[in-house]
Amino acid sequence: MTWGIWAIIAIVLLILETLTVDFTFLMLAGGAFAAVFTAVATDSLVVQIIVFAVISVLLLVFIRPWARKHVNDSSTGNSNVYALAGQDAVTLTLVTHSSGRVKIGGDVWTAATEAGDIDPGVDVVVKEIRGVTVIVAPK
Repeated sequence: MTWGIWAIIAIVLLILETLTVDFTFLMLAGGAFAAVFTAVATDSLVVQIIVFAVISVLLLVFIRPWARKHVNDSSTGNSNVYALAGQDAVTLTLVTHSSGRVKIGGDVWTAATEAGDIDPGVDVVVKEIRGVTVIVAPK
């Protein structure tokens, strides 16, 4: 019957993983599932706990870093608005060192430039993001 307890623990850990998406609870759930199979094979609670601990540690040490690197990895590049750097844009209004508006894709952004005033309708490139303002330069 201890296999049922291990199965419940594994399911709870999987539910916790869906809330955190950090792969820690997933690795612990893997250890719990290993303990389920161990509980079917033996009634020794000590052996089950040892299997749970060893498998969990192995998964945490070897599989979790690989999974974090290959699944939804945002550490190798910019994400969100910072991914706009390098994108092409078109000026909608006169862009000065302190104000202006540009269109990037389908979005309109507040813009500024460090390269001198840029007239409306000019193709520009986004150099960086400062708060909610894109810094642009002529192409």
